[in-house]
Amino acid sequence: MMVTKQWIAALALASVSGVSMSATSPDFAIIKVTNKGQLILISAAKLDPRHVVQLQFPDPKHGTQCCQQLKASQFKLSEEDIVASNELTDSEAFTYESRAPSNWPKGPFIGMAAVGDFKHVRSQDYLIEGRAPDGSPMKATVCTSSEGVHLHATQGDRLQTHLYLWLGYDIADPTCKLPVTE
Repeated sequence: MMVTKQWIAALALASVSGVSMSATSPDFAIIKVTNKGQLILISAAKLDPRHVVQLQFPDPKHGTQCCQQLKASQFKLSEEDIVASNELTDSEAFTYESRAPSNWPKGPFIGMAAVGDFKHVRSQDYLIEGRAPDGSPMKATVCTSSEGVHLHATQGDRLQTHLYLWLGYDIADPTCKLPVTE
């Protein structure tokens, strides 16, 4: 009888964990492609390997195209020394790596990705947007400060994510409107 109660409790806990894991809301991430073709993804949360990542990618004329889909399972936690943070929680961001698809133009690139269950994803150079499963609009923009890249993502009118990626060099003409606020 005691074993049965423990088994039922364990089964209930597993089913609740499964529900909360699959109920993660979609979000946006920063992507960076290095000269060596390494694809770095910076996100506010751990990737669910069952999700799809829809990435902006460089076009041959140095613009941005949307969107190439990769499975989140194609990314592994990065072992590189990357300075990135989740500015909303004052914590480190999650950094992942993969190889950039072979059909992408070579060279460095910084863009954004839609991670998770999005509907109707589209983008322009500094904007990516889509709809959450409940139909609410979500969008993210990227801009540069004096030393890094900021991603601001909103769901409706609420700021959902603010990621920062330090580039390691000074940017002559930052594009973020100062101050960067929540």
